[in-house]
Amino acid sequence: MKYKLRSLTFLTLIITLLLGITPIASAKTRQSHIVDFLYENHNSDESFGISTQDTANAIEIIDFYSAYLIEGFLQAIKKVDIPTLEVYLEDEITSMFNEEEIDIYDLFYLLSTLDSLGSPLDLDLDLHDKIYEYINETVQITGGFSPTSTSTNANLISTFYIYNIFTLINETVEDQTLHKDWVLSCDNADGGYGGNQTLSSTLLTTYYAIYLVNELGNVSDLANQNSTLNYLKSFYINDSDNLENFGGYLPDAFAKNSLLSSTYFCVEGIRLIDSNELNKLATVNWVLNHQNFRDGGFSDHVEENDQELSSISASYYAFEILKGFDSLDLLYEDIFMVEFNFLTLIIVLSIIGIIIAAIYLTWRKRRI
Repeated sequence: MKYKLRSLTFLTLIITLLLGITPIASAKTRQSHIVDFLYENHNSDESFGISTQDTANAIEIIDFYSAYLIEGFLQAIKKVDIPTLEVYLEDEITSMFNEEEIDIYDLFYLLSTLDSLGSPLDLDLDLHDKIYEYINETVQITGGFSPTSTSTNANLISTFYIYNIFTLINETVEDQTLHKDWVLSCDNADGGYGGNQTLSSTLLTTYYAIYLVNELGNVSDLANQNSTLNYLKSFYINDSDNLENFGGYLPDAFAKNSLLSSTYFCVEGIRLIDSNELNKLATVNWVLNHQNFRDGGFSDHVEENDQELSSISASYYAFEILKGFDSLDLLYEDIFMVEFNFLTLIIVLSIIGIIIAAIYLTWRKRRI
């Protein structure tokens, strides 16, 4: 009887210990959680998520970490079949031109993914020429680029994407001064830039303007650097008592919550003008607090939504912000999964079963 009591006590202690150390054993780095999240959104055609942007964003992170092949538990393998993905991407571009339904947004991200995988210069020459011919048809004589070859209205968003498509296919934009002057003509009195000369400023179009002016000339060519800098800084949350938002940037003047996307655009815009105006520590900590351990990715904190779901785009913006601050090393920190998973449960129950069997066999031997 005493032996049975001792065995039961020992077994209870072992089970308690196992349950206590299991979360520690299941700890992974922040980086591993991000990569695992990306692979959870891996599609059968080798794309990721639900859009061309998702695929481009996911591949850029996977390429940075050389995570195209990962051997997991029990020889489970996560991998990107690069040749298959390249064929898929080129087929998507070819189909776009064959059907004459060209979307410069999708075209940019398809080419961007190919760029991460290798080089768009490996495109079929005929396809390369079709792309070059099409984007040249979007050039406006007064400057800027329109969203389609049949439109005569340039805007900053289409100009941003088409300028980068030229770069991706290794072609040069002609009359760069003309396009820079057109971008500068989109400035507003508040220091921001609108989508064209008649539209109000937005954070997105202001970032695109800063980026384009810097690429087509120099950031010092901005209509009013200080005014633009103050426009971006006006979205910063400097209240340390506002725990959810301190260190982040609002998407607009009426928003209540900072977003990873708006923080990325503000941080990158400010960095181009004057990086000394950034609060690295606060922003980095704000970004890290947005890693969602339900799925390992990054998510924005949204009011009245307790079940925050990560997205590939949010994870990408978080990754890029940390990269810009030279803080990617923080993603090597070991962290614990918040939610108990089935694999952990199986491991714990298996070990408990082995211990019980061992105790039972020992007890039988003693009886004999």
